[in-house]
Amino acid sequence: METIKNPVIVWSIDDFNTLGLLRELGQSGLDLVFLIKGKAGYASKSKYCVNYVETGSIQAGYEYLMATYKSADFKPVLIVASDEIITFVDQHRKEMEPLFILPGTKEQGNIEKYIDKNTMTALAEDIGILCPQSKEVRWDSSIEGVKYPCLIKPSHQTEGHYNEFKFKICQNEKELKQTLRFVRHESVFILQQYIKKEKDLLVYGGRLYDGKTVIAGAMIRDRFADSGSSSHGYITCDVPECADTRKIAEFLEKIDYYGLFSFEYGMIGDKAYFFEVNLRNDGTSHYFFQAGANIPLAYVYSCVGKDYSEIPVKTSKKALFIDEVFDVENVIKGVISKEQWKKEMAEATIFKYYDREDQEPWKTVKKTRVKQIAQDFLLKKYRLYIVALLDKLGLRK
Repeated sequence: METIKNPVIVWSIDDFNTLGLLRELGQSGLDLVFLIKGKAGYASKSKYCVNYVETGSIQAGYEYLMATYKSADFKPVLIVASDEIITFVDQHRKEMEPLFILPGTKEQGNIEKYIDKNTMTALAEDIGILCPQSKEVRWDSSIEGVKYPCLIKPSHQTEGHYNEFKFKICQNEKELKQTLRFVRHESVFILQQYIKKEKDLLVYGGRLYDGKTVIAGAMIRDRFADSGSSSHGYITCDVPECADTRKIAEFLEKIDYYGLFSFEYGMIGDKAYFFEVNLRNDGTSHYFFQAGANIPLAYVYSCVGKDYSEIPVKTSKKALFIDEVFDVENVIKGVISKEQWKKEMAEATIFKYYDREDQEPWKTVKKTRVKQIAQDFLLKKYRLYIVALLDKLGLRK
């Protein structure tokens, strides 16, 4: 393949999403820079991370980029793996576009608009994608007529603050009122019909700079860790028909989006209910990479007008996935037996952190496993109240 002279900048926090991108892009001789929002952690210990910069905030990262690359010979390609950062890039598109090849929509403001779960769900419905019944709510909204159980999620990331929760299932009116009592008055949520899903379905892909939408395949997920991340499932090249890939392409074309993405659904029988779209790189991308697809690399080549036809964009096999560090939580909670877990560990070929050729990140995560498991458990159970306390103390993200 042709050599790319453009720098490639991955801008995100130091986490497993970025670790995947570093492995996907770092093996191809690119001039790769990891711009970290916050402190270096385990992803930056990857052997594929040869150049990283720490910045204390998104604004500081922006100032670094604008100063460092204002006279670059070749426009850097920017890849983002964070909702907060992709929203910031969208808000500053006019200032950044002369210097960088950016992900997002050509119209400034459209990412911020469609990253909102209420707006993205309305568009999905208009296109004909099956969605749960949904409505926008705030702390003081009327909840008359709500059917229980229901699901409530923040509609978007609140700038400068931790979201009150990732999602909550409320079994009755009392639980919903108790939840809304502790949320910020400025926060906006999406309240949805609760879908008692049999499985989670995620479709990962990219809309390349030539306008072509490519899809690596699907991930079927049946277990999660307390952090909210998937911890067991399988990758397949065959996307179930209920997740119509033509409608996925139509959604992206409607908003004129270019970049990496994932669509998430809840499956019941032969139906897939739309949950959300992530308009940035998804943390599952390196699972598809381990199964033979490298859409982030194809995206980079498309950004600079190079031929990407030799880069595989579709997974080549069905393969089992396990979070080799944190899925053990499901043994502790009694979701699965220790014997079954050991069997599935032996069967899995796709992992969240482990790479035989790049073991340092995995070793680093393992050292903090007990502390992280305890923290995830407490946050899952008490996050709403912890965030309310942090707000009261004036402690921002």
